[in-house]
Amino acid sequence: MTVPTETHELEAGRLTSPGPSPLFAAHRRAWIGGVVAFAVAIYLLTGIFTVAADEQAVIRRFGRVAARLGPGIHYRLPWPVDRVDVIKTTAVMKTGVGFELPEGEARVAGVEILTGDTNIVSVAMTLQYVIGNPAAFLFDIETPPAVVSLVAESVLTETVLGMPVDEVLTTGRLTIQEQVKTRTQAILDRYDSGIQLTSVSMMGITFDASVAQAFQDVASAGADRENKINQGRSYANDLLPKARGEARSIVLAAQSEKDQHIAEATGNTTRFLELMTEFNKAPDVTRTRLYLEAMEKILPKLRKYVIDSEHGQKPINLRLGPTTP
Repeated sequence: MTVPTETHELEAGRLTSPGPSPLFAAHRRAWIGGVVAFAVAIYLLTGIFTVAADEQAVIRRFGRVAARLGPGIHYRLPWPVDRVDVIKTTAVMKTGVGFELPEGEARVAGVEILTGDTNIVSVAMTLQYVIGNPAAFLFDIETPPAVVSLVAESVLTETVLGMPVDEVLTTGRLTIQEQVKTRTQAILDRYDSGIQLTSVSMMGITFDASVAQAFQDVASAGADRENKINQGRSYANDLLPKARGEARSIVLAAQSEKDQHIAEATGNTTRFLELMTEFNKAPDVTRTRLYLEAMEKILPKLRKYVIDSEHGQKPINLRLGPTTP
């Protein structure tokens, strides 16, 4: 059986029909390449990130710390090659010993510690810290506040154990704070925690009521003693300068009187020697002159009485009354 000619020609035309044009294929490849390039560019641009002035960034490459970057615009390889952790290094964080901070409100309880003289006190302390090494802070320790609190509590217990209760409650507070800060920081550095302590403050020290009253009595007695000592020092500081001034005045007056007596004695001696020299030259004349000089001094002081006895005919009453100066 023979196939009609028209059918053969139709089938031949289907087999030899032309495909898509080369220009269309080129446009298609270019469009696909552009989409891929755009996607790659977007993927690469995701590696750009910014670090603020109060932040630091830690770059992890396949989980391992690769770099630590400061403030500015930086680039890292996109995920999943690099991952970046940005944390604030200037933010001050707080934890405590003997109290909790639930939802920002402090609840002071105090941790009981034995002092060096076997007294039990409850001490509450607050610690503030910042992040010094972001990489160590993120990956070398877990729950940093708990670590800081436990280390500080251990150091606080050891410090208070070596001090009597009087010192703990009075002059030793600053010493305790300084030692806790210094030794806690040393232990945190040994742990490579990346934490830098900024301040350590005593929130309060409490103990049993009877002990508190006894300590209050001792403190009051000590205050009274210091008050009396200060009053005594004030009185001494007020009295001693006056006494020294009076003593100095008396010494100067005695010295002046001494010099005066010495001068008078020297003058009298000189005068006597001169008189003796003149007496040796002319004894009678000198004796007469001395007598006259003595009479000149004595006679003006005497009272003279002139008595009329009527030529001796009447008796004279010699009973005279006391003379007046």
